[in-house]
Amino acid sequence: MKKRGSINNKKALSPVIATVLLIALVVVLAAIVFLWARGFISEQIMKSGESIQNSCQKINFAVRSIPLGSDMWTLEISNRGNVPIYGFDIKGITGGNSKTKNFQGSYADKGQSVSVTLSLSEIYIDDEPPEKITLYPILLGNVKDKTSNKAYTCLDKGFTLNL
Repeated sequence: MKKRGSINNKKALSPVIATVLLIALVVVLAAIVFLWARGFISEQIMKSGESIQNSCQKINFAVRSIPLGSDMWTLEISNRGNVPIYGFDIKGITGGNSKTKNFQGSYADKGQSVSVTLSLSEIYIDDEPPEKITLYPILLGNVKDKTSNKAYTCLDKGFTLNL
């Protein structure tokens, strides 16, 4: 007499299908780990054959502010260092809030000066003028192992003006 539902009547996955499913699972997990880990590795930007962070340490610049009216200022920026400055980020600060305006292309070569006209209304925070502004130099470097250039803001070399 035959028993129904015995172990011999049950079917399972074939070993080939099980192997394919395991390989697909490993590939998907490897892709997820790779994409997650890629966020921890930043592009290395080079300037004059060294890391751009080292070039940031060599920056030396001075700023003179000239009021043109109630909201307009001219900022005369003198590059006193040996590193060309590609542009500036100007950050307006009021209380604990801030707003940044980018002036890329305000190029200041070694020993040169550049003038930037700034309307404070561009960096108003909640309809209030900034109490102070901070200028951060931007350097242009080469992405390592690529032919492209990339802008890098030197946040540790800010110059603050109280208004």
